[in-house]
Amino acid sequence: MTLKTLQGALKSRTVWFNILLAVLSSLELVGAHLTTLFGTQVAAAILLVGGMANLALRTVTTQPLAEK
Repeated sequence: MTLKTLQGALKSRTVWFNILLAVLSSLELVGAHLTTLFGTQVAAAILLVGGMANLALRTVTTQPLAEK
């Protein structure tokens, strides 16, 4: 990984969205924090919609990270 790629990754909103989704998912797995706050169905919906949004963003995003 080059320095340009890393700098581009830090500018990418898709990468930051994926980091947020990973943090939310790990909090749910470790301590069921989303379930405690919102209930089982809402917590599952948040993670499901996040995963679907990730898929859509990966499909739409075409610019290489090194060019950001």
